[in-house]
Amino acid sequence: MLGLCAQERMQVEEVGKVTFVVRGDGPSAVIERRALTPDISPVLVALITERDDEGAPKGEKDIQGRYVLEGPANPHAFRLLVSCVQRGGRLTPPEIAEQLPDLEALLEACRYADYYLLPGQARMQLTRQLLSSFKGAEAGALIDCEKLGLCRSEMIMDKMHLEGLNLRGLRLEESHVRQVLIRGCRLADCEMALSVTAGEVQIFKSRLENVQLDVFVTKITVADSSELVGCNIRVIEELLVRDSEMENCTFKGSDEDRKDRQVVSAYFCHAEIHGDTTLPFNRIVCEQTCFHGDVMRMTKGGASIKLSKTRILSLPSIESQSMVYLYLEDCDLVEALNFHCMRLQLRDVRILKPCDFAEVEFVEKVCDVTFPRKSRFRQVRFKDGMERCIASGCHFECCNLGYGQDAVAACLLTQCHFQACRFPFLEADSPVANLSGSNFVSCRIQWSGQFPHEESFVINSYWLRKWNLAGATVSDGH
Repeated sequence: MLGLCAQERMQVEEVGKVTFVVRGDGPSAVIERRALTPDISPVLVALITERDDEGAPKGEKDIQGRYVLEGPANPHAFRLLVSCVQRGGRLTPPEIAEQLPDLEALLEACRYADYYLLPGQARMQLTRQLLSSFKGAEAGALIDCEKLGLCRSEMIMDKMHLEGLNLRGLRLEESHVRQVLIRGCRLADCEMALSVTAGEVQIFKSRLENVQLDVFVTKITVADSSELVGCNIRVIEELLVRDSEMENCTFKGSDEDRKDRQVVSAYFCHAEIHGDTTLPFNRIVCEQTCFHGDVMRMTKGGASIKLSKTRILSLPSIESQSMVYLYLEDCDLVEALNFHCMRLQLRDVRILKPCDFAEVEFVEKVCDVTFPRKSRFRQVRFKDGMERCIASGCHFECCNLGYGQDAVAACLLTQCHFQACRFPFLEADSPVANLSGSNFVSCRIQWSGQFPHEESFVINSYWLRKWNLAGATVSDGH
């Protein structure tokens, strides 16, 4: 008889309705029992299911017989999730935008949609709506995205807009976003995986720490006093860094899936780059930018680096499997620097302290440059020579000063030491140059015409008649 009564009571409850209320006099709602299925919300089904086992967990009821929920306390978020359950787990973007008027309501909806294990499609719609316009007043209280239960994958979004936020743990994978915009944010321990694609990523006035930007994107912009610390940036085509700083950042994954003959470029303007770095770029252009690390590793053979309008206080040691092309334009070399194993081009460059040039090839004629006394040149090739340059009191060893008749036109190379260097033959119309007081040891003059040949460097040689060699000495080094 008791078993029959219990069975009748369950039948009545199954065709009836269930009332839920949020703990602490929160919002309440009545939902038809038949709408509560394991496919829609296994958590709510478990909450209202009566079990004979006394040790099994049971839903808590208040004095009015309503099932007590932990949230959401926000009435807008509560009504939306109730509507989602009643409609079989369906949510639409217009409905979300209309019923959730502010960020607080949207965050509550996302958190409890995950807590009650609502259908994945509903959670994806909520995540898309949140990320499309995730804006806070300012980067204040930390928001831990790991606790929001956001959808991470299989999403296509027109825009991902983060602004005025302090976020941790935001992750995205196997998705496509047309545009990613991060403005005025503090992000930490976030990731956009290798399996994410995007049209463009823009970062303004933000600080990113330990953020993995592994996304496949054609252009990344970092600007307006942004800071990237310990981040990884995957660059497919173009990176632009303006008025910003980067510290201990890497570019892993940039060579992943690289196409044939693809050129990858980086542009740094008013930027500060701290720490040793490995740069997977074919072309680097820097304006008023300083590198503060000890080593710069280039992974692309024949890569070019241009520095312009910059006061260069230090220059990292550039490591590459082949000679890097370094172009300096309108720069001030403030400290003594070492240029080693590179192709070098100088235009409107002011060198303030003696520098060291080793295994360097000047790719074009060096014009109007003053090399301070005690500068050293070892195995340096002046491909097209020098013109109107001053390099008095400098040391040249195993250098080639060019082949043309104007190889050292109007240059002042007085009191220098030349050892095992090569100079051109001079014709009658060659311009004059001043090499007075210099010391020549085991030097040669070379002719590169139809019948190339060399001769010993002799002060009274007919082929050196256009050079002032007063006070110069010549020896064979023995």
